[in-house]
Amino acid sequence: MASENAIIERAEMYLRKLSCGVNPLTDEILPEGDSCRQERICKCLAYVASLLQQRLNHDEVAPVQELPRKQQVPRAQKQMPSLKELAIDSEMLSHYRFFDYPVSISRVVRNVNELLPRGMNTLAYADVANFLVQEGILSRQETENGKEANLPTALGESYGFEKGESELRGHHNIYTQCWQRAQQFILDNIQKCVAIANERIARMGDAPVKERPARREKQKFHLDGEQLAKYPADETAVPVSEIARRLNALLEPEGDIAKIYYKTIRDWYVSEGYLEFRNNGDGKPAFLPTEKGSVAGLLVESRTAYNGEIYDVVMYDQPAQRLFLDYLSRAGGSMELAVEEAEGDGHGG
Repeated sequence: MASENAIIERAEMYLRKLSCGVNPLTDEILPEGDSCRQERICKCLAYVASLLQQRLNHDEVAPVQELPRKQQVPRAQKQMPSLKELAIDSEMLSHYRFFDYPVSISRVVRNVNELLPRGMNTLAYADVANFLVQEGILSRQETENGKEANLPTALGESYGFEKGESELRGHHNIYTQCWQRAQQFILDNIQKCVAIANERIARMGDAPVKERPARREKQKFHLDGEQLAKYPADETAVPVSEIARRLNALLEPEGDIAKIYYKTIRDWYVSEGYLEFRNNGDGKPAFLPTEKGSVAGLLVESRTAYNGEIYDVVMYDQPAQRLFLDYLSRAGGSMELAVEEAEGDGHGG
């Protein structure tokens, strides 16, 4: 049976595509008269999808009932329960749920760990990554942004590993993702990964336990009028990740306000009809400007990746950025999808 997180992940993807007028099972554009093409329903679907995304980002682990803070025992003084040595057999692996689309190594590891019984140590990303490096499947490579990452070698690509790119919390990320053949390669060699994991766990057991500082709860993202007025006013068109970075730069460096996620901004443009999820010129699904978005200042630029492949990036000129800033200003600087606003006035402009 699929885990709750996997169900939520798939539901979020279905809702996201439906909110953009796309059949999530066939990736075909829904007919004009379909109820999911109606503006109010699209906004509601996009809003619920954003809530599911937040659940995946922040609440993947169910909260544990804790003692009141004043009564909590320092971690260094706690008697930590002993866990069983990590062991994975073929029966467990027979229940692994394969993805028919590329996923990160971390996602593969999480799916494996969901098969383990309670009270057992778990596999970590580093265990699998170290094994793949040892086998020559991955290697430490410098990326375009000057950082190093575990990326596929030519041998790794032959096994279904490929380089992936994404925008996460305003940052461009480059990582390795696994097609189904690559997932199978990891499962076929899982015992070597387990051996690396148990060596790591044994070393950790010999190290003294350090007490972690208490985690500080953060407030939802918001900016006041004075902060919004400091948003850069240059006329350069920028991607949505840069809009997120600029907004987050306006927050107090050591404050307790959570940063805004670039997908939250992108979804607002989708909910307002400036973006839609459809196939690009190469037949690949992507978020692209609608006619309304093009008029408003959203444009598409072609860029070249390090391997020579051409890919498209949606850019937002100054008037297009101002649309979102004006929305933030009307909303008092906080970010919530304008479902109630749409229900009240009957339009999303």
